[in-house]
Amino acid sequence: MTRIAVSRFELTAKIPPGDSFWPKFNASFQNVDYDTNEIMDAIYAGVPVTTWHKDNWRTSANYICGQHLALDFDTENEQATIPYLAKDKFISKYAAFIHTTISHKPEAPRARVFFLLDTPIMQAKNYTLAAAALLWLYGTADRQCKDAVRFFYGAPDCTMHRIGSILPLDVVKKLITNYQESGQTEKRHATRRDYIAPPSQHEVADALRFIPAWGIDYDEWVQVLMGIHAAFGEDGRELAESWADGKPGEVAQKWNSFHATGNVAGAVTVATVFGVAKKYGWRKVEL
Repeated sequence: MTRIAVSRFELTAKIPPGDSFWPKFNASFQNVDYDTNEIMDAIYAGVPVTTWHKDNWRTSANYICGQHLALDFDTENEQATIPYLAKDKFISKYAAFIHTTISHKPEAPRARVFFLLDTPIMQAKNYTLAAAALLWLYGTADRQCKDAVRFFYGAPDCTMHRIGSILPLDVVKKLITNYQESGQTEKRHATRRDYIAPPSQHEVADALRFIPAWGIDYDEWVQVLMGIHAAFGEDGRELAESWADGKPGEVAQKWNSFHATGNVAGAVTVATVFGVAKKYGWRKVEL
């Protein structure tokens, strides 16, 4: 069972900003314990959901706990379709379900991935951090999804794809650690006076030879791809493909999700690639 708060309203459209209905809506949530099918049924009926909160009022100060995380993919292209997202390695392993959102149109697809945790997160700051870490892993997701009491609209008569998995809190904690460490690493490099030159593809390829693509965790695998992308953009795709050894289409799927200007959620650069490579014995050759 999952701790989740459900609204007493079934909505068929988004509430306009400044609408007089907002106060009534923010006071409409009830804390419940639902199984996966009950959550899916509520969303299919158009019921908005959020985290548990107290005093009958949805605000961060009233947060009690959260046992779900969700990501909205609103790019209105193939990357926001259920078949595309369902093939993602992390999503296929840990997500509970995927559904088209209330704003979805066949010609402009939008989808949401729901993750249900095995253990509730009891502090609002930790919930926000978990959501931010998940966003770091998926740079194309809607960045508003990291609010501790952010609600998610239901989607009447939406298309549902049930995966049925659970996201362990231990995996979330590890993801948070990697997210925080990547930010600290890049901050240190950005302030070092002797941090000089962007590397060549030859140098990065040399480092990649030491990193076992199938011998590292998935989130670290993604970080390496992000680092290559941050350094070389589209010019680095062939290098990434040759190293990553992914399933057909897997590397392209992840690569296409990265922002053209870098991953704004996590500040991953090519320094991450070198950091991972050093753990496996790589050392920079000084010329």
